[in-house]
Amino acid sequence: SGVVRIKGTKKALVAKTDCNGRYVYLNPRKGGQIAVAEAARNVVCSGGKPMAVTNCLNFGNPYKPEVYWVFKEAVGGMGDACRALNTPVTGGNVSFYNENPKNAVFPTPTIGMLGLIEDMETQLMTPGFKNTGDKIYFVGAPRKGLGGSEYLKSVHDLTEGDAPEFDLEFEVRLQRVLLAAIHTGRVNAAHDISDGGLGVTIAEMAIISGFGADIDLSILGDDTREVMFSEAQSGVVIAMPESTAEKTADWFGTEGIPAYPIGTVKRQRLDFSGLFGKSVEELRALYEGTLPGKMG
Repeated sequence: SGVVRIKGTKKALVAKTDCNGRYVYLNPRKGGQIAVAEAARNVVCSGGKPMAVTNCLNFGNPYKPEVYWVFKEAVGGMGDACRALNTPVTGGNVSFYNENPKNAVFPTPTIGMLGLIEDMETQLMTPGFKNTGDKIYFVGAPRKGLGGSEYLKSVHDLTEGDAPEFDLEFEVRLQRVLLAAIHTGRVNAAHDISDGGLGVTIAEMAIISGFGADIDLSILGDDTREVMFSEAQSGVVIAMPESTAEKTADWFGTEGIPAYPIGTVKRQRLDFSGLFGKSVEELRALYEGTLPGKMG
């Protein structure tokens, strides 16, 4: 999320735009719910309390019955999530007829989520690892399903299956508990899982911070592809001081949010046990060099 300090106060506004058109294409109702929930989860991972949304709804020709049905279902899904998260819609716009003679754009109800941090000095959170020796945990819902994933699109050129697994009630609880953990100083890094899945999330945390990690994901399941690349919702990677990590993980459990130890922060290299490893600098070059490489 973007964080903007409010001059003369300790407060800050937190803003995030989000939507995955593949999800809405595969399951309009669920995709609409996820667009709102993911934007809110990003705000929470920055230490903000989600407050309200605006939107930019992009669809094809509404005079085609199937397009209008997708529009109706997507808006219904947005409404489901906004009511559950108590984030009223303050405004927005609709753009129809986004298509060419062959097909329309993926239905894309883009959400702009606004949040509030009351005290930047104690409540602001960032995604990068902070200290060697910190313990890395996955908190949230199981890594199940590859439908609609970046993995399927990038590796197999497929956009199929159902939208990712999503339980709206569990999502609301996860966001509430995670925000409490951040505000009470139990967590020193947090990054939600979205495009690319868990593996990409951890790599981004390393790239942002310059720290690496030793990661073992075996505790999360036997299907390596699902564990690494599923975009099942309601999942966050956090890092915590070693001295308090186990106690905090137990607290997450008592609040109804499973927490699984998956690694330890170290310097310079990111290693996934039994899978692969790379230096953080190599990862950064891959991550930041794609567009310059395409541009020559």
